[in-house]
Amino acid sequence: MSDNKNMADMLLQSLYDYHFANNGGSYTLPKAMLDADANSKLAIENLIENGYAADNGQGSDSLVLSITAQGIDYIKNK
Repeated sequence: MSDNKNMADMLLQSLYDYHFANNGGSYTLPKAMLDADANSKLAIENLIENGYAADNGQGSDSLVLSITAQGIDYIKNK
């Protein structure tokens, strides 16, 4: 479980950096790529379930991930 948490933290940190480097932009990746990596998929699902990230790509072939205000607070207070 701790490996998954570390990966989730790393992904969230990446989303945080991406958010501020791209004026609040979302990070898009193909769902097929995600399906090929079970660990990343689990980590991303955990971030979404915990409210730290949002997927705005519903109904498309891509995951459109963005960090939420709660995710930003989590990174700032880590």
